[in-house]
Amino acid sequence: MTADEVLSGKGFPGRKVVILGGGSVGCETADYLAPLVDDRFPANRDVTVIEMTDTWMAGEGGAAKSVLIQRLLRKGVKLQLNSTIKKVDETTITYEKEGKDHVIDDADTLIFAVGYAPVPVDCSYAHVLGDCEKVGNLKDAIAAAYDFAKTL
Repeated sequence: MTADEVLSGKGFPGRKVVILGGGSVGCETADYLAPLVDDRFPANRDVTVIEMTDTWMAGEGGAAKSVLIQRLLRKGVKLQLNSTIKKVDETTITYEKEGKDHVIDDADTLIFAVGYAPVPVDCSYAHVLGDCEKVGNLKDAIAAAYDFAKTL
């Protein structure tokens, strides 16, 4: 299932969730799914995020990124950087980190939060901004809209 399906209410993940992709969408999905910090039932969901690069939420910066990562850690989300999924079985996910294989047993949901790209569309009647132009973040979209508005 994809992060979009989960966040739009079309996908219903189980209790032990692995999210492939530690960009903005993957981390926001983990935040959405992880138990609340003061949840009375903290064992209701186990969330792991696997990111193949050496940084979370690449392209993001500032306090929002820092606050989200700290909240994920407080919620008990397992964050794995420099990791690559090698094998997915019925309930087992194997990933490699620093040359060693690690296994997540009893996983019931794998969520894909990778590979986002704009869909090319003929927009000759409109000006293309934000993620329609290129995948970015809110700051990029606001800056592009501001630059365009100055030309009107």
